[in-house]
Amino acid sequence: MAVILFFGRFSDLRDRLEIDLPENVTDKASLTAFLSEKIEGFGQIAALPDTRISVNMLVSMNEMAVGNSDEIAYMSALSGG
Repeated sequence: MAVILFFGRFSDLRDRLEIDLPENVTDKASLTAFLSEKIEGFGQIAALPDTRISVNMLVSMNEMAVGNSDEIAYMSALSGG
């Protein structure tokens, strides 16, 4: 089960989510698309250019692999998370 955390402007939508990811969710892009369907307003915030993703505490603005054993966080550049 993946643990997804939300910081900065993302925390206005949700605090935490524990979920089994579908098989087709394997990277940042597919996870963002999946969460955009589940959480109203998520897609608009995630599309902003300063959005960062952290997978197991490794932060990146680029594509990253994700899976059910990961702790994943979405944040803006100055989220304080």
